[in-house]
This record gives sequence, C-alpha cells and structure tokens, in this order.
Amino acid sequence: MGDDERDIVEDEGKGPETEGSTGTSKIVKILLYVAGGIIIFVLMIGISYLVSKTVQENKYQKSQDIIAAPPPEPLAVYALPAFSKTTADAEPHFIKMTISLGYVMDPMLNSELVNRKDEIQHIVNILLQGKTYEELNSVSGAITLAEEIKAHINIRLIAGKIKEIYFVEFVVN
Repeated sequence: MGDDERDIVEDEGKGPETEGSTGTSKIVKILLYVAGGIIIFVLMIGISYLVSKTVQENKYQKSQDIIAAPPPEPLAVYALPAFSKTTADAEPHFIKMTISLGYVMDPMLNSELVNRKDEIQHIVNILLQGKTYEELNSVSGAITLAEEIKAHINIRLIAGKIKEIYFVEFVVN
C-alpha cells in the first residue's frame, strides 16, 4: 500500500504543477504578442515620421529651386486689316476679326511682312472660309485658329518667324 500511496501522491503533485505551468505559459504568450504588437506599432510610427520628414525636405528643396524668370521683352507688332467672313455652317454666322502679328524686332522681317501683306491676308481668308461656328465659338477654337494662322504664315516667311498671333477684335455672331 505504501507504493500505491506514493504513486497517487506523486500523480496529485504533478497534476496541479502542470496546470500552473500552462497558465503561466498562456500569460507569457499573451505578453509576447502584446510586446510584439507594441514594437510593430512603434516601428510604424518611426518609419512614418522618417518618410514624412524626407518628403517635407524634398518639397522645401523644390520650392527653393524655383527662380522667377523676368518677363520676356514685348514683341514688335504688324497689324493686318479687319477680316469679315461667314462660317461654313448650313446656317452661316458672321465672323469679324482683326489680327496683329507679333515677332521679334527685325527690320528684314518687317519689310518681308509689308511685302507679303496680300499673301498673308489670303492665307487668313482661306483658313477662315472652312471654319464652322462650333470651331470658332470657344477659347480653344480661337487658340487653334491662331496656331493655324501662325503655322501657315511661318511656312512662307524667310527672314524670320511669327511668334504670336494677337486677336485685336474677334466677333462670331
């Protein structure tokens, strides 16, 4: 009987000891997970801080690199007479416009513009003939027309190039 009692006592002694060690191991696991979560959270905050700091420094450097350029010199202007046309719509609309050609001051280009005045007027009249009301009744349409006029005139010029087309008057009814 002595041996049986010892075995029972030993089994009873081991039982509570095992339950206590699993209880502590659960607490240790929970504490490890919490500590790991805290470490990950601190790392995320640290990385976010470093990234935002470098982004702010880059923005500051870019803003410091911007230098305001002085405005360009005004262009010399050659005025053309007024143009009056109708649009190429089924229901025609009236177009009246006066344009000036802007160019870098050059006496040779000025004399070429004077000599080619009729040719330039012809180019503008031909370009206006094919335009519809929808093409001309918007800002983008007017800009497109100005670019077309400039391109067609610059093809013909030898002494220089037209830099800008200025609409002194532009009416589409």
